[in-house]
Amino acid sequence: MKYRTFGKTKIKVSEVGLGFWQIGSTSWKGDIKNAKEIVKQSLESGINFFDTAEVYGNGKSEKSLGEALKELNAIDSSFVATKVGGFRPSGYFIEKGIKMSIKNLGFKPNLLQLHWPPPFWIPICTVIRGMESVVNKGYVDYIGVSNFSGKLLKDAIHCTSKYEIISNQVEYNLSYRVAEIDLFPLAKKENIEIIAYSPLAKGALAGAKNPYSLAQKSDRRFKKIAEDKELISTLNLISQKYNYTWSQISLKWIINNNALPIPGTRNKERVKEYAMSSNIEIKEEDLLLLNKVSNKYINTWGNTYNNLKFIRYVPCAFQYLGIKLSGGA
Repeated sequence: MKYRTFGKTKIKVSEVGLGFWQIGSTSWKGDIKNAKEIVKQSLESGINFFDTAEVYGNGKSEKSLGEALKELNAIDSSFVATKVGGFRPSGYFIEKGIKMSIKNLGFKPNLLQLHWPPPFWIPICTVIRGMESVVNKGYVDYIGVSNFSGKLLKDAIHCTSKYEIISNQVEYNLSYRVAEIDLFPLAKKENIEIIAYSPLAKGALAGAKNPYSLAQKSDRRFKKIAEDKELISTLNLISQKYNYTWSQISLKWIINNNALPIPGTRNKERVKEYAMSSNIEIKEEDLLLLNKVSNKYINTWGNTYNNLKFIRYVPCAFQYLGIKLSGGA
């Protein structure tokens, strides 16, 4: 495993992280029984970056990750990121969220991210300064955002007064490259880490053809990849040339684009496969070929990053209640 400096910090994190959405999540029929095995395999494979969120299974994901790291005596050697929902509009509510995350994890996380932007009528600065307040009180070391467009990220940066935003977690993969338009240039300029969630398009870029979970069935990218013969044939070509899996090729492409992929899985063998993508070598000509066949996905889905934009029309109380009543995301 290779390591990189995480954004503005001096902390070294693995080039491949592990997303914990699939553990405990209702969207993935998530099971927490093998969480410890998955974390153990991650650590043995050199992965030290773990990402979770308060809404994943209403805290089940956080609890299973925290228990696993504690049992494996790996809390101090890991970088743990969690997220509070965009339904937390101020420092008061953000503090309630991080306190619950700390209770679930059993320790203070390194990074707290705002999972999605707040409703349109809530000033972004109110929320960002609320994020800063929990750093000031010692609940977390760093703050970041998630699903922020380039414009929103720029606004959020201007809101900070004492602590800097160090990361933006966004969907990014071969079939969804819109972040390259408005986010990547700003992130490079401000030295903000891009964390890539859904780096394998919920399994479609790993070779999955038939969606079985709600997360896959509701994802337009999953279906689009199955119909993209050009992308599939290119992945097959490179796979046969190097004897790498689709997953490894797709993750390596993201790493080479200076983003940190956080694939998720409930299979420990997959963890080893993902981790190996850090060390594989792919010739420049093949990376350029991947760029060529996926260039259409830079603006297929729009000209600015706008994931979860719809939820910004929903009042905070209704967001919170909806997630609670459904058992979490």
